[in-house]
Amino acid sequence: MNPLAYKARRTVACALAGVLLGAVPATAATAASATAAASATTDSADTAIGWRASGIAVSADGNRAYVVAEDHLGNSYPTVLRVLDTRTRTVLAQTPLSQDGSAGRPVLSPDGNRLYVLAADHLLIVDLATYTVLSRTPVDGPRSIAVSADGSRVFVTQQGTTGPGRLLVFDTFSRSFTAATPLGDPEVDGIALHNGGADAYVGTGAGVVHLDLTAPVPTVTRTVRPLAAATEVTASPEGTRLYALGSRVAQGSGYELDPFTDTSRTAFTLGGPATSADTHLVSVSPDGSRLFVLKDGWKPSATVLSYDTATNTALPAADLTGFGLDGIGATALGPDGHTLYLAGPRGETSYLKAVTF
Repeated sequence: MNPLAYKARRTVACALAGVLLGAVPATAATAASATAAASATTDSADTAIGWRASGIAVSADGNRAYVVAEDHLGNSYPTVLRVLDTRTRTVLAQTPLSQDGSAGRPVLSPDGNRLYVLAADHLLIVDLATYTVLSRTPVDGPRSIAVSADGSRVFVTQQGTTGPGRLLVFDTFSRSFTAATPLGDPEVDGIALHNGGADAYVGTGAGVVHLDLTAPVPTVTRTVRPLAAATEVTASPEGTRLYALGSRVAQGSGYELDPFTDTSRTAFTLGGPATSADTHLVSVSPDGSRLFVLKDGWKPSATVLSYDTATNTALPAADLTGFGLDGIGATALGPDGHTLYLAGPRGETSYLKAVTF
């Protein structure tokens, strides 16, 4: 398996025979103890979740983890959603998503009853009461998704092919796309909602684009400067700032954005291109006090870096590493702010691991 497949969440190893019929083992053998920072511990048992993990979502109560993973069955790579009980580390259910093709990070609806996921150039809605796919809507070149606070709209960033990338609006009632707004650059990536869902910030090859979502068709307000290019974007829970990861010549840089003035400044820099190209999966703790960034996710030495958001200073003593995996393909921060869920390969199978700190 090529570990570079785990470089980014854009999808970020043994073929499990009959995996779509429920043949995935509930738990895996005890992994090597992953001691991250002195205050961090991991559970002794990991859970096998398929061949390659591409995304994780965690329920609001922290009791369920929804893992999207590809399996390897002969010459095909079907994508499957696996639902895990985070307390027992067992697979409760699994839902086939696509017969082949890559998938992205899943996003829960605000009420926790639906899961939205991009798989094989379709936007899928999964009913979490029955674990069935309610609809599959085609969409070319999708990258990331966000759901409005009332659950009525899903926003999908779309990569440009012959023109600029776009922000698409999906109506969850009619289950159809209703609007599209060009973003000015063919490269688009992550999206974060702000101001109660009235605004969106999208990472693009030209920087972070700010959009007004109050009308049925979103409008571009401005592109935040001086960002040269950006990939992932995330908002702090209290709504006072956003964070973006740089791309291209800005790889390895993390930016803090002020949503009230649409200005930015460098929050941290990881070093030169040789060490900084693989940074992704940025997240903010529920209280807004800590920023977490995955570095070198395609290596066994993958590290989750910690930053103090009040001072924008690195907290090396709180960094998490030594996970006992060959790399990390997906992460999600639990609602308690002290549990990090990671998925990555060990040999020919990927596992879900929980780290508390």
